[in-house]
Amino acid sequence: MSSARPESRRVSAAAPAGATILRPARADDLAYICATERLPGYERLTGQWSHAEHVAAMARADTHYLVGSPSGGDPQGFVILQPLADPHEGTKIKRIAVTSPGAGFGRRLLHAVFDWVFTNTSSDRLWLDVFTHNERARHVYRVVGMSEDGLLRQAYRLPDGSCVDRVIMSILRSEWRAG
Repeated sequence: MSSARPESRRVSAAAPAGATILRPARADDLAYICATERLPGYERLTGQWSHAEHVAAMARADTHYLVGSPSGGDPQGFVILQPLADPHEGTKIKRIAVTSPGAGFGRRLLHAVFDWVFTNTSSDRLWLDVFTHNERARHVYRVVGMSEDGLLRQAYRLPDGSCVDRVIMSILRSEWRAG
């Protein structure tokens, strides 16, 4: 795959009410992304990078940031894809976060990301890992069609020094097509 990054496209051409619009994140979105990662309680649910770490990640050829919004309005979530279309692993959702958990936007954002990845890359697999204690996220991932593939034991050190397990979850291109 070339190092040129694919362009985002609308998931729905007419953007009906409730449609989720994805667009490439820009440098001026980093304040929003950093603030979203730091919402209360998120320190136990998702990684948190500094502004400088995000700038460095955005510059990588194998990384793509997407910002999602309902019908093109204000951002309600973001996704970091890294690696993007690895020939062996596929595409990983390195990070996904929404500003209002439990409001239903996360599911719509995931469906839009599935559409984007399987339409704009050669990936046959989209995957992520999630902390075992993040039951809300694991439930959403199962509902949108992802399968639990395996367990990474004591695979992440939280800010308090404790180590937690992560579950690998994925969806295949063939499952997305059938969905």
